[in-house]
Amino acid sequence: MTAKNKALPGKNELLDNIMKYFSFSAIIILLLALSLTQDNFLGEMNLKNLLRDTAPLMIMAAGMTMVLLFGSIDLSMGAVCSMSNVTYVHFMLAYGESFGNPVLAGAVALLVSLLFGLGSGLALGFIHVKLKVPSFIASLGFMSVWQSAALLVTQGPESLSKSLWPAVTWYKVSFHVLGLPLVLAIVLILLVYVLTRFTAFGKAVFATGGNERAARIAGIHVDRTKILVFALNGVLAALAGVFLAAKLSSSAPTIGDPFTLKIVAACALGGTSLAGGKGSELGTILGVFTVAIIENGMNFIGVDAYWQNVVFGIFVLAAIALTADRRTRGQIIK
Repeated sequence: MTAKNKALPGKNELLDNIMKYFSFSAIIILLLALSLTQDNFLGEMNLKNLLRDTAPLMIMAAGMTMVLLFGSIDLSMGAVCSMSNVTYVHFMLAYGESFGNPVLAGAVALLVSLLFGLGSGLALGFIHVKLKVPSFIASLGFMSVWQSAALLVTQGPESLSKSLWPAVTWYKVSFHVLGLPLVLAIVLILLVYVLTRFTAFGKAVFATGGNERAARIAGIHVDRTKILVFALNGVLAALAGVFLAAKLSSSAPTIGDPFTLKIVAACALGGTSLAGGKGSELGTILGVFTVAIIENGMNFIGVDAYWQNVVFGIFVLAAIALTADRRTRGQIIK
């Protein structure tokens, strides 16, 4: 073995370790910098807002992680979130009073939104898998469809009437600085972690992402696995839309649009490779908190929203550069 070949394992191991601890280190550095330069950044009120508002992003990032693990991508998650958001509130306003119980009405509206997310994910998965349309193109088309559909449902924000507020008061429940929404989001992402790490389904996801052709030869139901992942991803995006409706007690037809870049940023910063076969939901949790702290910090110091997208774009490019597996040639994003 040549000296060059001997050096490669050490170099690859170094890159893996850098990415493994990148988000954790970034969180520590950001917290120290912001707390030293901004008064009350670590105050109870700001921490409570930071941790509570992280929940919708974490839920969507959990779904995107699974999609990225087998080398695909879903750009329609933000639009699905928006459509679910307006569906939930519109249903509550139209039929909530007829149930006689706002909590029951909220449960039914939640089911309707989740069924929409399931149908959207199944449709996207079917078109990608059966019609052989690249996931990038298929999800881009679905993004346009659901963005327009959300605007057709309502062209402006709709607020829940006061009599329906009991259906969404759960979002305000907190345990000191830790809010119930974040607890639920962490439970969900841990369930996804167990699903992908300790079940046959999860092994099929990783095998497909690592080498789809070999996975098919090994007898893995690749098509079924992909469709199920897209379906679950759609459900999680829809659930995030309901979380946002509960947070604001209202809907907005474009509320999910800014999340598309943040989702990819969180997954990439968490170490999930966009080429597939590499990543972890636990890393995604760190990536989500990194994105949340960056966003909260920029809002705290008054950075313009347009410049915030520039910052997220730079972080995404840096994270992708660090997670790219250069040991394998010819990899593509499917």
